Amino acid sequence: MKNQERIFIIISLIVLVGLGTIFSNCQEDQHTKIPRGFVTNESFINGLYTGVDLQSTIDVFRYVFSNLNGKVTVYPSENYYYFQFPMLGKTLSGTLTLYPEQRDSAKIGFGYGTKVEDKARHKYYFIRGGGNDLSVKDGVKLRKINDFKYSVTFEGRTVIFNLYNPGLTQPQKALLRDDEEYVGTSFDESGLQFHLIFNNSVSYLFWILNEDVFVTETFSPAGIGIEDVIIGDRTEFAFYDDSLHSRKILIGVSGLNVLHNNWYDGPFDQLPDNYVYTGQIDMKKYLIAHYKVDSTEIDKYGNYNREARIPVAPYTVYFSKDELAFVDSCKELQLNTDEFCKCLTEQKFDVPKDLYKGVYRKFY
Repeated sequence: MKNQERIFIIISLIVLVGLGTIFSNCQEDQHTKIPRGFVTNESFINGLYTGVDLQSTIDVFRYVFSNLNGKVTVYPSENYYYFQFPMLGKTLSGTLTLYPEQRDSAKIGFGYGTKVEDKARHKYYFIRGGGNDLSVKDGVKLRKINDFKYSVTFEGRTVIFNLYNPGLTQPQKALLRDDEEYVGTSFDESGLQFHLIFNNSVSYLFWILNEDVFVTETFSPAGIGIEDVIIGDRTEFAFYDDSLHSRKILIGVSGLNVLHNNWYDGPFDQLPDNYVYTGQIDMKKYLIAHYKVDSTEIDKYGNYNREARIPVAPYTVYFSKDELAFVDSCKELQLNTDEFCKCLTEQKFDVPKDLYKGVYRKFY
């Protein structure tokens, strides 16, 4: 065999090994770094016949934790890692939570409960489940790696939690008026991303859709008689199509989704908390200006004594598309641009009196 041939064979082998390594890494990335949400009916049925003691928080935590990948990404801005799974003939949903105000105290929030499948038939329900803040005393060790990365170790296994870090970048496609100020970017559990905007003229917060990234939604007109309003086909979020400023303003969220506290209940709680944590956003000043609360009433995240937080929901919780006709009423008032935007995003949540008729069930 000639030397040139030997060299060619050696180079070919090196290339093949290299390609094999790259392909292997790509496969690893696909299966461990980019979960695709693939679910089979087989796995669903197997789950229905499988279970642990749902009265034991630590047993349920063990089940959830053992099913996590070695590295996970917490997309929602409030740092809830949501999950759902079938178990013992039910569907359970819940969260693992790395609250910025408590995670450095080595505590991780954990909660779970039953999930109702049919929104229309069960318009309201009481969640049955459990949960607690878990720490070293429960055998759960939470350790900070950096501001956006934590490790959780339990029974000899460690999972890395990466907190999604979109950065603080001004909207590129959406146009802000001179009196409007970019506050921060939010990643909602619905999969949509938003920019939180503050209007200095009327001291008002509102949400616009982040269209600088891929928008995981398609839209349809709200209907006859409701102009310039579009509704997400998947999320049912309603937007005012502000074509003059190339942006979609969030003006409505489906009431049944809110009552069911599901992944489409709106971004009211998905504030850019991690940037408040790092000191890059002074969220408190915007909340004080918008909601006229006393500075002593809330902490920097908008929590009242850590029991509840201000719901930043400047939109209408609607139970019928007809309720979105308020947009035309705002137009008829012939308001200036600032007041018109405030009219569109008034915070309203009125449950119809007859909503529960024929469907309300008592639980004992």
